[in-house]
Amino acid sequence: MYKIVENYITNVDDIMFKVKQHEEKGKFTFRGIGGEEKHGTKYGESHFSSLFQKDMDDDLVETIWKTIPTERKWCSQVVVNKYAPSDWLVKHQDSAGGYWKFKLVYLTEGKPHFKYWDQEDREHLVQEKKGAMFDMPIDTWHEVTKMETDEDPKYSLCLIWE
Repeated sequence: MYKIVENYITNVDDIMFKVKQHEEKGKFTFRGIGGEEKHGTKYGESHFSSLFQKDMDDDLVETIWKTIPTERKWCSQVVVNKYAPSDWLVKHQDSAGGYWKFKLVYLTEGKPHFKYWDQEDREHLVQEKKGAMFDMPIDTWHEVTKMETDEDPKYSLCLIWE
């Protein structure tokens, strides 16, 4: 029911190179208090940044899809999330946003910050692995815990089917 699918994508370095180019051009949207687009739930507000598909060039989108072993049909959006030191993603369910399918792919690794609650409401931390996809039911409650000030930023890729 909850599992890590290792090597879900194999071209992470190519993706990250292009993501960094977009970041240098100011293409990320801040999603926190005072930001352009907020992300909050009854548990509070998040504090992170996103690179939305609408702000990506076609080359980055095609690079993202190059090694993904899933059907692209009907996928409405790809988003790259960035968690810098002191960032977090508040506890939420993805299905609350109105889409029916969601895949989370880790583009970086390090100290675990992705936490989810299973069907029995037990908490689990996932060790993120570069190129791995975390497979979980769409209605799983999850969050990204606050990044420490001495950590490198984390990046993840979200594939969304509306």
